[in-house]
Amino acid sequence: MVNIGLCRKRILGLCMFRKWINHILVSPYYILSFVCIWLSLNIGYSQTKKTYKAQEDTIVAFKDRWSFKTNSVGWLMTIPNAAVEFDITNSVYNKLTLSLEGKYNGYTSHNYLPYMVMNYWEVKPEFRKYWRTEFRGNTGSEPTLKEKLFSKKRTNPRYWRAYYLGGYLNAGGYDLKFSENGIQGKYIGAGVSAGYSIPLYSYKNGNIDLELGGSLGLMMTRNNKFALDRENNAYIPTSDVRNWHVVPFPVVSDLRVAFVFRFKSIKDKYKRSDDAKIQARQAARMEKKRIKDSIRVAKHIEDSLQDMRKKFVKDSVRAARLLEDSLQEVRKQFVRDSIDNVRKMEKEAKAADRRRKDEDGKSENLPPKASADENKNAVIKTKEEE
Repeated sequence: MVNIGLCRKRILGLCMFRKWINHILVSPYYILSFVCIWLSLNIGYSQTKKTYKAQEDTIVAFKDRWSFKTNSVGWLMTIPNAAVEFDITNSVYNKLTLSLEGKYNGYTSHNYLPYMVMNYWEVKPEFRKYWRTEFRGNTGSEPTLKEKLFSKKRTNPRYWRAYYLGGYLNAGGYDLKFSENGIQGKYIGAGVSAGYSIPLYSYKNGNIDLELGGSLGLMMTRNNKFALDRENNAYIPTSDVRNWHVVPFPVVSDLRVAFVFRFKSIKDKYKRSDDAKIQARQAARMEKKRIKDSIRVAKHIEDSLQDMRKKFVKDSVRAARLLEDSLQEVRKQFVRDSIDNVRKMEKEAKAADRRRKDEDGKSENLPPKASADENKNAVIKTKEEE
């Protein structure tokens, strides 16, 4: 048989789970909380992943990575506020920070409710990147508008300033009443922040910096109107709640004239501050590069010698082949000349034999020659006869 009680429990659990999911998807506070948790986990993972780089870089002391702020504009508007900022990594090359700001005013109890109300609270996480201007040399031409707005190079750079650009998320609530009807609600938003910070005053163990800037973004709010009921000493709603909607214009969420306490002043942060360690690091880099270049040169020389050896072997083989071919030709020519000489000598010998045979034939047809004594006696007889 089917267990009806178990089925009811499962159906009830599924309904509760669906209701919880819908509540999370609808409520912007849960979404904002989820985004903040995700950013913190992601930044922590990135910092853990890049620990080996931080160990190689110049290390910044832990206390020098903190900044504590308060905005004087908020205090002038009777809104107490405070913020804390922390460098994401401990390297002197780091220019990224993460901050969290809180504002709170009002929500106190009264025996007689006031006619004017200004209750306000806000939580604002913010991510920033800092940079400094650099010197622009005289190029003979005026910088363009794009270079003036977006380039870091300036004719007269202010080295003591540190500019920043960042993004923020904020969430808060408000009860505002300055006339017969007031408005109350909650909001969430997101936008960008920009400004710069300069050194203001230095102590023995700390520094006070001045930060100027502002924040502009979009806002989504949920609110309704209310009024004061004097007879019952209570605030009563005068309109229905308007569900979450986007404000149809950009909202200036912050104007900053803030005082910042740092253990290391802004003039020494977000740049290469420890020259001795940086020079040692650069020397190590140069030594590493020199070793790599030496290895590369040695390998190049080895390759060159190998190529020269191969070329020498090829040239030697080619020269040996040419010499062998030359000797072969010389040998063939010598053999041809020897054969020609032998044939010539044979022809000359045959010609000499023919001449000799011809001379022998002529000598046989002539009378025999007298001897020398006979010729002498013939001469004597001829003289006597005379």
